Amino acid sequence: MSDVRAARKRQQLNNLVAMATELARPGDTVVDFCSGGGHVGIVLAHTLPDCQVILIENKEESLVRGKVRSAELGLTNIGFIQANLDYFTGPFHIGVALHACGVATDMVVEQCIQAGATFVVSPCCYGFVQNTLKFTFPRSKRFLETLSYKVNSAWAWWTWTAPGQQRLMGTLSG
Repeated sequence: MSDVRAARKRQQLNNLVAMATELARPGDTVVDFCSGGGHVGIVLAHTLPDCQVILIENKEESLVRGKVRSAELGLTNIGFIQANLDYFTGPFHIGVALHACGVATDMVVEQCIQAGATFVVSPCCYGFVQNTLKFTFPRSKRFLETLSYKVNSAWAWWTWTAPGQQRLMGTLSG
């Protein structure tokens, strides 16, 4: 990975963690959906020792890396679940996802809304947004009137604080 790309990834990670940390309260449960090796979740567990952090990832190898890294740091407020994100049904207060691939970003947002949870999400940054069996795009009536369903994706930072109070935090072209 180039130094430029590594710096950009670090900035994305830092920004997502900063937003989630600002929103978190002692006793909250934070779920890192599509957690991979735990880059986000481990930092959140370290930064938020009074919160429980759950990493959900479907790839065993990634979760094993995350478990090893969190054990080396002595983190006790972190848990790991190997499953597809839509199988998670537990209660939580904050959902996060960094680069959840394809339709997974929409699935994370849907999980958070159904749980009444705040969320901070940075979608996957490659390819096109395409219709699937689960979702059709654009999902907004407003954008449906002006955009085709196959739209080149762009990065966006969203937070959700309560119904009707979404805030776009910033965008970067993909």
